[in-house]
Amino acid sequence: VLLVIQSTVIAWRLCISQWVADHLLRNEPLRYALFAGLLLTLLLSWGRNYMPLTDFFLDHVPGYDKFRAVTIILVVVELAAPVLGVLYLERLLGNGAWDKLKERRFLIASGVLVLLLLVMLAAPGSLFDFLSDAERARFNASYDAGGAGQAEVVTLVDGIKSLRMEVFRADVLRSLVFVLLAGGLVFLAGRRKVGRPVFLAVLGLLVLVDLWAVDKRYVNNEKEQGRYVQWEDEQRSKLPFSATAADQAILQQEFAPSMEQDLQATLARLKEAKSDAKGRDKLVTPEEEELARFGVLRRNSHYRVLTLNNPFNDSRVSYFHKSVGGYHGAKLKRYQELIEFHISPELQAVIGSLQNGTDLQGINDVLAQQGVLNMLNTRYLIYSPDQAPIRNLHALGAAWFVENVRWVPDSDAEILALGEVDPARTVVVDERFRGRLDDAKASADASADITLTEYRADRVTYRANSANGGVAVFSEIWYGPDWQAYVDGQPADHVRGDYVLRVMDLPAGEHTVEFRLESRPYRTGSAVMTAGSALVILLALAALGRAWRRSPGGEA
Repeated sequence: VLLVIQSTVIAWRLCISQWVADHLLRNEPLRYALFAGLLLTLLLSWGRNYMPLTDFFLDHVPGYDKFRAVTIILVVVELAAPVLGVLYLERLLGNGAWDKLKERRFLIASGVLVLLLLVMLAAPGSLFDFLSDAERARFNASYDAGGAGQAEVVTLVDGIKSLRMEVFRADVLRSLVFVLLAGGLVFLAGRRKVGRPVFLAVLGLLVLVDLWAVDKRYVNNEKEQGRYVQWEDEQRSKLPFSATAADQAILQQEFAPSMEQDLQATLARLKEAKSDAKGRDKLVTPEEEELARFGVLRRNSHYRVLTLNNPFNDSRVSYFHKSVGGYHGAKLKRYQELIEFHISPELQAVIGSLQNGTDLQGINDVLAQQGVLNMLNTRYLIYSPDQAPIRNLHALGAAWFVENVRWVPDSDAEILALGEVDPARTVVVDERFRGRLDDAKASADASADITLTEYRADRVTYRANSANGGVAVFSEIWYGPDWQAYVDGQPADHVRGDYVLRVMDLPAGEHTVEFRLESRPYRTGSAVMTAGSALVILLALAALGRAWRRSPGGEA
């Protein structure tokens, strides 16, 4: 449910929390730190609803701008609030029975909380807005359009708010029941009407029921016609996407007879993996065989595919092909900038020509001018899932030799210059790499050739052949020191070019070029993690040994 919480409600809740902490935990030093953390993180979670604090943290706190969603910081509230409660319960159980002052404070605090819940139950619409800003803007736009649809918009909005209000009331009522039960239990414990074991057992049961009821909303064990309700369908989990006509056309075009042996080996492994299943589950379905065929094609081919329909918020293409697009919540900054500066404008040029009814020859001419799409080896563009894709004849392939190296002073100049050159002939390189790339080797050589021979997640291998050597561009993202280059097994240097790609100079003759993922930070972090885990285990064993020696029967 989308809620915009008004500041007055939160302020009253914070006042109640501080009052409770101040009076029930008067001598507890942790209460100030816990409440301060709770208050600060709650205010930060408002994000754009409280911009002065948000702007201050964005400008002055390192790393704060890396939060994808500011509400993530509410985990601190989820920790601080229960710890405050546990500290209070510890004091309640450790001290004697309540005196009149403590009892009155507890009853007042509980009464205020119950009153707040009753107000929320009776009039939720006066405290909360059950539409998000985006929904409100969309509904207002539909309403302002006028016509017969205005009545439908009003009915839809009223229905959505009514439904969400019912869900909200149900949860408030549920919270009220738990507050009354827990409050009554604490009251009886304070009066010493129930003992410590009974109190802890009943409180634990209340917590279990509370968590269980919420968890069952997402993962439950209710069956309907023999199947679990609200669980993801097993078959849909295994095969979330079905190949479209466009995917099938690419498969038919690219699948070569040389891949058949790999396909049969893949199917054999699949059958072996399903050999222990029962009934129909032992059989390899046509959908699974088709998916295996796409997997073999993806391993043994080196083209990329781009959909023209929202390509950077849809990962469907990546399920079947190597993709230029795809969704990720935190893309590489360089690639995101490449999207904004070049890929998106080039896509718009292609889409515009299609919308204008340009014929295939005209589309081909337009694609010839889209240098960034070509250097990313975009061989197919899907404009409709129900039709064969557009074949881009100008894709530059997995790697190529260039005739010129254009040096630029910095990254800003590099990304701007990328739109001024033909990537097939010229590579743009930052001046910082000048000592690591021999640009004198760049020359026109029609006989020079470089081919991708193996592609794995942590290793990419090429075969290069040139009469005079040259400067090669590899259509793979440059990751800096994490990837190491080798020529004929010997370490070699490579640099960044064309803003995101890998570039290196190669000697004359036939050579094997290999990129291997050898991340030094990963290896160092793994070693530190292993050492830290071992230290924790040793400290735990030492503590257990010390406790055993201090026990009555522990002395040797």
